Amino acid sequence: MPVDVWDLSEEQLLRQGRDALWLEKYADACEALSEYCSRLNRYERPIPPAILGYYGLAVGQSRNVREGLKICLEALSLDRRNANIYLCLARLYVLAKSKKNAIDVIAQGLRVSRKHRGLNTLRDLLGVRQKVPISFLPRENAVNVGLGRAFRRLKKKDGPSPAIA
Repeated sequence: MPVDVWDLSEEQLLRQGRDALWLEKYADACEALSEYCSRLNRYERPIPPAILGYYGLAVGQSRNVREGLKICLEALSLDRRNANIYLCLARLYVLAKSKKNAIDVIAQGLRVSRKHRGLNTLRDLLGVRQKVPISFLPRENAVNVGLGRAFRRLKKKDGPSPAIA
């Protein structure tokens, strides 16, 4: 039986919203976080930027991506030092099929927190191109392609290498 959000305290709403968000139950997260934000607005208390970012992600995933992006961008304008806001925004850009924007936001977030697990995981999932070995040559040039493959093989040699017959 679902819990009525009116019966919950602000702390319970926040906990329920965050838990639902990370369990990818976006409609539940949206409902709880919406009520939480409404209560803060009603009492003219500021909404913490991180919570606003979570709410934006829940809105974008459950209702309207564009509205979710708008909310996350507002949260980011209030706090540019919170890597979780960058993660929420990047996830919405992925949902909106804007990989370039997602990668740019992930890079900004990683400048704030280099070891943020969520940002690094999303970056690895999206796949980010490495810098070209010789920058004045085009990426497709045979020299750059060959050097890139050789560098990648060298990086993979950190582990045990297969025997060559």
